[in-house]
Amino acid sequence: MTSVLRIMTFLLLVLCCACGKKGPLIPPDGKAPPPITTLRVDQQGENFRISWLAPEQGPGYPPLAGYRVYRREVRSPSSECPECGATDILIKTVDPEYLQDVIRLGAILVVVDSDVKTGTTYQYQVTALEKSGAENRDSVRVKRRKVLPPPAPKVRLEEVPAGIMLAWEPVTTEAGTLSGYTVYRLRPAERYAFLPANPVPLKEPGYEDLRMEPDTIYRYQVRAVALVDGETVESAPSPLVEGKFILP
Repeated sequence: MTSVLRIMTFLLLVLCCACGKKGPLIPPDGKAPPPITTLRVDQQGENFRISWLAPEQGPGYPPLAGYRVYRREVRSPSSECPECGATDILIKTVDPEYLQDVIRLGAILVVVDSDVKTGTTYQYQVTALEKSGAENRDSVRVKRRKVLPPPAPKVRLEEVPAGIMLAWEPVTTEAGTLSGYTVYRLRPAERYAFLPANPVPLKEPGYEDLRMEPDTIYRYQVRAVALVDGETVESAPSPLVEGKFILP
């Protein structure tokens, strides 16, 4: 009877270890890094844009060595449950000292995932990583389904007395409903615009920029925005156009 109890206890411990919650991975003499709580995933064209805010390090925390970006396919309710044995795939390790194709805008970090399939739902998680190897798997998770994006607009540039006017032909989309257009503006020293110049999608196919410094070249890209199967998606960017406001 004692042997049976021991075997049952052992099996119970194995099951608990296999199905228990995956919390912070902490070295014996250290602290878990702070969790990432500001993760968001947006679709732009055929790609997903994964962005997060670098966490503030409180007293007693060692400097972060980087970040890990995980992705999993969501095929059923159980596959989006981190306690149910679903597999997270490490798709990117971010080294703050050697960003490569990772974009950093102040405290915001951006990774583009192009290995995603239309009609498939994915779940993402980003964890902070310390040099000891500790990471916090309690970081927030975000789910996103890839849908068919609208086509990119074709933009032309027109001069107006006090600035620049962008114009384009209206876009029609095969899926969902067109919501409008977003305009991204780049100043000379900028290589990436995270937020559009217009906070709300434009309903009309045109944009007038009157906030320009004289003799400064600005670059513009326009994306169409659509609502497809409950997901807001932007098109791929239009080809870059550039112009400058010249004082008369």
